[in-house]
Amino acid sequence: MAKAMRTTPLGGTRQLRRWHRARILQAIRAEAGISRLRLARKLDLSPSVVTEAVAELLAEGLLVEKPLPPTGQGRPSVALDLEGECHGVLAWEIDLDRMAVALLNLRGEVRARAVLPPAPDSLSAALEQLQAATAPHLSGVRVLAAGLSIPGLLEPAQGHLTLAPNLGWADLPLLERFRAALEALGLNKTLAVVENEANAAAYGLYALGSLALEHCVYLSLGVGVGSGVVVKRSVYHGARFHAGEVGHISLDPQGPPCRCGKRGCAEAFLSLRRWQEAPTLARLGEMAERLAQLSAVVLATLDPERVVLGGPLVEATGEALLRLIQAKLPRYALSVHAPEQVALSPLGREAALLGVGALAADFFMEQMAYEEVS
Repeated sequence: MAKAMRTTPLGGTRQLRRWHRARILQAIRAEAGISRLRLARKLDLSPSVVTEAVAELLAEGLLVEKPLPPTGQGRPSVALDLEGECHGVLAWEIDLDRMAVALLNLRGEVRARAVLPPAPDSLSAALEQLQAATAPHLSGVRVLAAGLSIPGLLEPAQGHLTLAPNLGWADLPLLERFRAALEALGLNKTLAVVENEANAAAYGLYALGSLALEHCVYLSLGVGVGSGVVVKRSVYHGARFHAGEVGHISLDPQGPPCRCGKRGCAEAFLSLRRWQEAPTLARLGEMAERLAQLSAVVLATLDPERVVLGGPLVEATGEALLRLIQAKLPRYALSVHAPEQVALSPLGREAALLGVGALAADFFMEQMAYEEVS
């Protein structure tokens, strides 16, 4: 989704100024309290360019400033930071066990949040409930962009939901319906993005998680097994937007039947429902064995820095499951891969919600940097 913003855009002076503004926002997002002089050095820009761009961002309300402590003679420097109360992004999550709404600032800090019951039978009903939960939090807030995460196969650029099997939804213009829901809230020109929930969670690990990962795979373990892949700080979707469907890798051809029609898929062994049916040490050990198998396949295939585990199953089993996986991993993984490469998500159950918010924030800055202006 987000670009590194190192490539100078084609276009005239106005386009270049927007690119400078976006790079400055991105730099301040990474380093709060930075001075104008340090910004100029960090971005290799002239002080005059930084001063002009910062003035525009201050006038627009996207930045705030405060004096830095004096360091000696001369005028004290001024620290710049993102405005965090009145400008932000909206994140919506639709999932099997809950829906959720959050308003976040550009740094990813939650300013308002509501958790709703599981998704209803139709997309229309789900969007109406999310609208109702959002409306009370919009007073005095400028929403710069909005993101929606959902567990299903979709084409993010076109916004078409091909299939959400666990929700029972298929062939829906998700982005179009999302935009209509935003317009009903008065957010008529708000930038909007939709993303698979595991992809959103994986992106959140890079953008917001303390792991600082540029290459990672997130395994979402709940009703089924989903996966999100981040490569060089961007979500990898694959040639047909189906990358990360690791839940249907067969771990045992003679294993239990899977709803996809095959036998022994990872999803047939690893689900919250299966754990709830028999929450015993024996079942925990079996699940750890299968997850060690699956993690080894992912490590050998994609060579991520980490395989990060999240979702309701992980919330229910936590460190106990992780310790068993790490102990069993050497049985299946190549010698170059270490047990510590499998880890728990630091974002917990909020990974997809926060991740799609981070995607929306980066989408806003990307559009500022590269959208053509007349």
